[in-house]
Amino acid sequence: MKKIEAIVPHGRLDRTFEGLKQLQLGGFTYYESKGRGQTPRPQVHSGRGTTSYTPDFNANALIVLVVNDSMVDKVAENILNSSSTGLAGEGKMFISEVDDAVDIGTRTRGESAI
Repeated sequence: MKKIEAIVPHGRLDRTFEGLKQLQLGGFTYYESKGRGQTPRPQVHSGRGTTSYTPDFNANALIVLVVNDSMVDKVAENILNSSSTGLAGEGKMFISEVDDAVDIGTRTRGESAI
């Protein structure tokens, strides 16, 4: 089993979710996150447009899912296709080994738990 953690721009979250739904995965979790990278941060205007500032961080989302080894390439490619436009600084994806999984409700272990 592998854990995939993908940091994607918040604006591409819906497209990424739709792509993952097509793979009929057991499920995934996402978190709202903020970060700094190569992508320029947009200026924010407040009030009646007289005041503006540049935030320190961009709005991102961290998607976390665990998949069978046979699905890793499909899932990674799907995330790349649905969230990338080819520009630098659009996010990162990390893939790591998972030793075991336990479904809390059914107490099943291993790949059948995901």
